[in-house]
Amino acid sequence: METEINKDFIFNHFARKTSPLQRELIAAWLRDKAHEELYYEWLEEWETRHPQYVAQTELAYQRYTLFLEQNPGSDETPESVPLLADQPQWTRRSWLIAASILLLLCGYSFLGRDQLMYRTYETAYGETRTIRLPDGTTVLLNANSSLRVPRWGFGQNTREVRLSGEANFAVTHTPRHQKFVVRTDKNLDVVVLGTNFTVFARKRGTRVALNKGRVQLNYQQGNADREVVMKPGEQATFDQQNRMALNPIRHPETRPAWSEKRFVFDETPLREVAYMLEESYGLSVEITDPELAERVLIGSLRAENSDQLLQSISVLLDINVIRQGDRVQLLSH
Repeated sequence: METEINKDFIFNHFARKTSPLQRELIAAWLRDKAHEELYYEWLEEWETRHPQYVAQTELAYQRYTLFLEQNPGSDETPESVPLLADQPQWTRRSWLIAASILLLLCGYSFLGRDQLMYRTYETAYGETRTIRLPDGTTVLLNANSSLRVPRWGFGQNTREVRLSGEANFAVTHTPRHQKFVVRTDKNLDVVVLGTNFTVFARKRGTRVALNKGRVQLNYQQGNADREVVMKPGEQATFDQQNRMALNPIRHPETRPAWSEKRFVFDETPLREVAYMLEESYGLSVEITDPELAERVLIGSLRAENSDQLLQSISVLLDINVIRQGDRVQLLSH
């Protein structure tokens, strides 16, 4: 009969009570992403119920104070000072407990340190996703994007996340006025308290659009560290060399258009639309005519998928669209 993987079974695994065959079953079970997240939830619960070691901080402080009193002005360490009478000694059992902790941590290593420390939210091409973080912040994640969030201590010890792609953030203000930081791979940090903004961080550049509140941008241009404070209704655009341009948003919106399957074009060249099709839908778009590449789109389109969007572009610009799988050609008549 097939072994059922449940909380008790996994708790036995954390307690080092499973056989090699059972550990192989767990490894196979963890290949499912949903099971992996459940595993981490149970891990946190088990560690809370079974603390492996409690640091004797008060005794350590007493020991260090005694050393200073007996050795004024000495640069030596207090290793040779006798322990206080009530301090527990390291016994064979203590060393076994420490060894078991090490073995347990080694057992987790096959999952990878980043997987253990961070939870990653991802979207596929053409997919958007709404995420509610533990501190109450809401994130709308655009297509082909990922957001990495610390598994433990988020909202208490840290409010830092890492974004690759595009996302809209509605940040919750905390009683302790704790800063919320969005880090990108472009040496750009967006530092906020409570606000609504959108971050675009892809290969061709980075944009930050501020809808309300205030944000501070910390970035690096060449060897110089720079910072700028944005106001509502502004958009900061960074090129591949991290040179920044700050401009007003012509038509500010509370929610990004892509969250509603809308695409807003404000005199957008077709070559820029081609980049968007690649980033959002994984399409390889070819425009051989330079004049066609510079033609602009104006207006708002609603499209549930890439085919609908391509059809609308074809009608608006009166051009031919040829699609073969993920390859698309845009041609003049």
